[in-house]
Amino acid sequence: MHAASFIRERRIVLEDTLLDNALDLQSILIHELFHFVWSRLGNLARSEYQELVRHELKDGTKGEMGESAGVAKCKLQAGDDDLPKSRWKNYVCESFCDTAAWFYGSRTNKHFMTLPRTKLLRRELWFGQRARLRA
Repeated sequence: MHAASFIRERRIVLEDTLLDNALDLQSILIHELFHFVWSRLGNLARSEYQELVRHELKDGTKGEMGESAGVAKCKLQAGDDDLPKSRWKNYVCESFCDTAAWFYGSRTNKHFMTLPRTKLLRRELWFGQRARLRA
């Protein structure tokens, strides 16, 4: 683990070793910032993103946009997407944050990106349609 977000404390902790790699620092910091975005995103947008990811799973899509989501996806079990509090919610949040790190980051740090291009384009469209600030 290179970083952690503490939403209630409004705090992010980063390992100092990230200072040695600007791309990793950028990607991980954006990912952690988007944990705060996810917590304030609103039910409609969260539901839309959950449905996007739920369709990927039902299609049998392999891969993810980052290591955090990939690990969380591997822990999913059948029926998790129907539970109110579960591994599913953790996975969806990590998927959102990893995708945001790619969307708002340099897009060159592809170390853990394994999501097929067609699914990546759908997520890019979803983020693009909802983005208020785009660098």
